[in-house]
Amino acid sequence: MNKALLVMAIITVALVAYAFKTAELPPATIDYQEVFYINNHSVTFVTKDGFGLFTMHIKPKISSFKLTIQFPPGTTYLIRYGAKTYKGTDEFTVNVEKNSVPKEVYVQFQLPKGLIRKIIYENETAEIKITGNKPPIWHAEDVIYIKYRKEERS
Repeated sequence: MNKALLVMAIITVALVAYAFKTAELPPATIDYQEVFYINNHSVTFVTKDGFGLFTMHIKPKISSFKLTIQFPPGTTYLIRYGAKTYKGTDEFTVNVEKNSVPKEVYVQFQLPKGLIRKIIYENETAEIKITGNKPPIWHAEDVIYIKYRKEERS
């Protein structure tokens, strides 16, 4: 009887450890504006000169977490997070605090000329990865594909 209980206890501990290791719960709900759902993908559109824009509404589920936005290499961005404005290239990271989350986060970006040419003329895709992370179990990743919308002229 004791061996059976010991085996059950070991299996239970192993399953709980595995569950904690592989669990990924989103630290926040993020709603997007100017991001469209097309063919089972989230898509934002850029202009012919490579500019794109979208807005995020963040609703945290935990007290704080790290938010990272990864752009394609060479992409410049301008992000308004609350009263602060951040400029940079390639990657933006900020710690989101539940009590001080801005109502809206504005994300404006410009792709490098070589990449925008590939997207427009060679129909290639690029992506923006938005990650919310706080170890051990809080993790979520959204991927927004960047496309060019051809205008139809009448």
